[in-house]
Amino acid sequence: MRVIRFVFSFIGLWICALSLLALVLDGVRSIAANRIVMKSLGETWFEMHRESLNLAQAVIQRNIHPLIWDPVMQWILMMPAWLFAAIIGLLFVYLGRKRRPKMIRI
Repeated sequence: MRVIRFVFSFIGLWICALSLLALVLDGVRSIAANRIVMKSLGETWFEMHRESLNLAQAVIQRNIHPLIWDPVMQWILMMPAWLFAAIIGLLFVYLGRKRRPKMIRI
C-alpha cells in the first residue's frame, strides 16, 4: 500500500510541475502579446496529437453517449491547460497522501 501511495504522490507532483510550467508559458505568452493569453487544454491536445483528440471524440460520442462530449468534454477542453493539470495533479497527491489514524473517542 505504501508503494501505491508513493507512486500516486510522485505522479501527482510531476503533473503539478507540468501545470506550473504551463502557467509560466501562458505568462510569457501574455507578456509578449501584451494581453492575457491562456492556452486551453483542447488547443494543447490538438497541437500535441490531433489524431488522438479526434479518436477520443469519436469513441465518446459513439460508444458512451453524445451528450458527454458536447457539454461536458467541450467544457473540460476549454479550460486552461495549467488549471486542468493542477486539478489532476492535486487529485493524485490527495490519493497518495498518508492517512491519519482514526482517533477513538471514549
